[in-house]
Amino acid sequence: MIEATALPTPWQVRFGTDDNEGMADTLKGGIGGSAGMRPHELLEAALATCMAISARMALADLGVDDADVDVRVHLERGEAQTRFRYELVLDPAMEAHREAVMERVERSPVRSTLSKQLVFDPA
Repeated sequence: MIEATALPTPWQVRFGTDDNEGMADTLKGGIGGSAGMRPHELLEAALATCMAISARMALADLGVDDADVDVRVHLERGEAQTRFRYELVLDPAMEAHREAVMERVERSPVRSTLSKQLVFDPA
């Protein structure tokens, strides 16, 4: 569970769990700032980090423990749908493993979660 607390500075929010915390911020109408990621960037970060971890795990299963892996995610918010565009960037020496790594990335837990119907309930 994540808890988010609005801070006195517009539109800053501190969020965290028991052991980790971060800052979110946004700029609207000339008010606010950039002290942290914007909320939609946090969604992109959740997906990108999970995909990168999944890629590293796939490579580790193939006996590669130190390969460079980057994942880029861009969120497009449309009227009728939300689209996540993603790109897996592998070390050129790892391109032979792209298919196996991509298969794991496409089954990453956050992607699987975001692919299901979402329901929002107040506690």
